[in-house]
Amino acid sequence: MDPEQRVGTTSMSSDTPETGTETTAMLAAVGITVTPEGKERARRRLRAARERWTPELDAAVREQLGLHHQTAA
Repeated sequence: MDPEQRVGTTSMSSDTPETGTETTAMLAAVGITVTPEGKERARRRLRAARERWTPELDAAVREQLGLHHQTAA
């Protein structure tokens, strides 16, 4: 799927994950409660993961997936 066609999704490059009412309602429909504390905890974990992500790690993952000659979007 073309990344521009995905709605309500995030990536490692996104600074703020989608935490809107649609997502909260979708999770509530399957019994998952979203709290402000949970959102903040998720933001901290995403921020820490972004800080660990290096160009070398990106290159290694792309190599492993067979994406040698493509550049990150």
